[in-house]
Amino acid sequence: MTVVPRLTATRTAHREAVVAAAVQLAVAAVGFAVLLLVNHHLGHGTRWLLYRWDSGNYLRIAERGYPRLIPHRPDGTPDYTRLAFFPLVPALIRGLHLATGLPADCAGVLISWCAAAVAGAGVYTLVRHCGGSRGAGYACVALWSCSPYAFALWVPYSEAVFSALLMWSLVALVRRRWVAAGLLCALAGAVRPTATVLIATVVLAAGGAVLRGRDGARPWAALALAPLGLLGGWLYLGSRVGRWDGWFEAERAWGQTFDFGAGTADFLRQVLLYRDPRAVTDVRHVAVVAVVLLTAAAVVALALDRRVPWPLVVVVAGAWLLMVGTPGSPYSKPRFMLPFLPVPLLLAARPLARVPLGVRVCLYGGGAVVSGWYAAGLLVLFDGSP
Repeated sequence: MTVVPRLTATRTAHREAVVAAAVQLAVAAVGFAVLLLVNHHLGHGTRWLLYRWDSGNYLRIAERGYPRLIPHRPDGTPDYTRLAFFPLVPALIRGLHLATGLPADCAGVLISWCAAAVAGAGVYTLVRHCGGSRGAGYACVALWSCSPYAFALWVPYSEAVFSALLMWSLVALVRRRWVAAGLLCALAGAVRPTATVLIATVVLAAGGAVLRGRDGARPWAALALAPLGLLGGWLYLGSRVGRWDGWFEAERAWGQTFDFGAGTADFLRQVLLYRDPRAVTDVRHVAVVAVVLLTAAAVVALALDRRVPWPLVVVVAGAWLLMVGTPGSPYSKPRFMLPFLPVPLLLAARPLARVPLGVRVCLYGGGAVVSGWYAAGLLVLFDGSP
């Protein structure tokens, strides 16, 4: 007797997840159109835009493979190299290029858009699991899709693929589907080294289940699977240059060595205490300060919200700690938080769902326009990788 209602509920959930994916694509289409229009107005071609910054690195890896040595500067420190970029996204781009004949840049965009749609469905499913209404789920997806750094979901960056794997891994984790959580976590580890945050969360949750004797051997499977992608990525990249620590050596050039927040504290001091007048007027600096401070506040608010499962609080707190503790380019910090952003947006999506639909549509449309305009500034005009 319970089979039919259960099947109906499953079909309804699947249908709503598809709608959420469509919402993500619709909002992204508006922002991407604005980005392309501004880029064209400034006299640049689409191909030029798609090869900017990290996109160019991923696309050239897909086209040419990884370098076989790490270049060094005259002082002996490593120089910039594509060996710092993890292999799964270039492999997907190359695979789609070989299978369809699409140019690498078009293949990269297609992969990002498909992955972003899958991520949107995951965001909606996660919100619903946390007790959010259907409207809250759609609102969370739309807010994420028109956030200022959402451009990383439109171009051949790794954020879209990582977001899809992150969101569905969290869904599996809060549902205690341990094998799925471990497999998705392993794949995320082959996309970005920031998967360390997700791995730690899965290990904590699965370890707790093991200690309590729950769910049999499945938590053990999650413990075994979760770190495999990250370890495999490190070893694969190291093998390209014949040394196990090749990725770590390459990463030194990008300033990603953990410094326990010293670099971020110095940056905040420069901006908040008016040490550098130019920093105060630069919109990118304002965005960085907002992300650092608002994410910290969101972690506290999430911890106080009993409807939010503790693994979601842990994953956002871990991402914040890694963002603050790693120096690198301060302009990349908001983009670093983009895949984790849907969890804090839970707090805004619930009240927003009660706003009239027309107001919400205007908000999302306006946000998408601003997001596209801001993306044009970051990708086309500013110097330094966003």
